[in-house]
Amino acid sequence: MKAESNSKIIKKQSAVTPLHKNEKTKKNTKSETKHSQTDSIKLKNTNGTWIPMKLVWDESSGAVAPEFRFAKQFQLVAQKNRIILSRRVVKKGKLILHESKEISPQIYQKWMESLFQWEIHQLPEEEIPKDQMTGVSYNLVSFQLDSTKSKFYYKLEERNNPNWEQKNSIIQIIERMKP
Repeated sequence: MKAESNSKIIKKQSAVTPLHKNEKTKKNTKSETKHSQTDSIKLKNTNGTWIPMKLVWDESSGAVAPEFRFAKQFQLVAQKNRIILSRRVVKKGKLILHESKEISPQIYQKWMESLFQWEIHQLPEEEIPKDQMTGVSYNLVSFQLDSTKSKFYYKLEERNNPNWEQKNSIIQIIERMKP
């Protein structure tokens, strides 16, 4: 009799496994749904030209000793028939990169899909913080696609905040942009 009760327990345990598989399936479906939403990003108008878009990222160290100074300024602009990425990077007070290059439509589409997955278009348009501290710079990410606008400001130490996954991910996508 003990053997029979053990086999029933085993059967009940095996019945739990398919439910666990279904949970995984649901998670995959959600991520697929999220991805399919980004596939439908409208980046061109009915004429087949790019919808005007401007993305700006401006980050700097603020007032620190020259050997620790840095500044990063990236700007991605979609005009009617072309997309331009401009990058300017200063390290240790010296300009090390200053370029503007045209970007292929495929790369632009990929970047926009990534940014939309992190819902850059749904962030509010923040005002610059009123509290200004000497030696502390406020950094900026600004996004505009047609009439959709979002903007956020941050201090460097905020990037270490665990609640900053969305904004950090957006910044990292921009920081990795290369022509």
